[in-house]
Amino acid sequence: MPLEPYKKWAVAIIVAAAAGFFVVSLVTSPSFRTKEPARERTGMTSPPLEEAGVDMENPQSLALLGEEYFESKRYAQAVEIYKQALELSPTDVDIYNDLGLAYHYSGQPVLAVDTLKKGTEVMPSYQRIWLSLGYVLMSTGKDEEARQALEKAAGLNPGSDVGQEAERMLGLLK
Repeated sequence: MPLEPYKKWAVAIIVAAAAGFFVVSLVTSPSFRTKEPARERTGMTSPPLEEAGVDMENPQSLALLGEEYFESKRYAQAVEIYKQALELSPTDVDIYNDLGLAYHYSGQPVLAVDTLKKGTEVMPSYQRIWLSLGYVLMSTGKDEEARQALEKAAGLNPGSDVGQEAERMLGLLK
């Protein structure tokens, strides 16, 4: 017995509504709305650095790429890029600082501390690296060493933002 025309329309509307509901629920689900780029969700990798327009012989260019990886929480990739940049510019204390923090956030606290300490040797007057060293040491429970690094950071320029942050962190150590 064939369906009457109005019943056919009713079935079509119900099917369309169900399909629409399914699509809306899929698009609004947390797993679909991830902050990761599509290439990371699908397992695709970034293009080789040369294809991305990065000058592999320019430490500043590499450091900028490292910052992009760091800011997107791709710490292991940031570490590799910062290491390459440091090979090209072994006296750049900013790269030591960035590499140390990338090691820290990638779960390698010993390498983080070693790298930051090397940076303090390269330029003992660089306030930010002392702050980073204090932060990493504090994060790993080495409060006395952290205190020394933070006191050094604060003492270099107490009125600067870095000096004030060092003072704030010292207050947390008590």
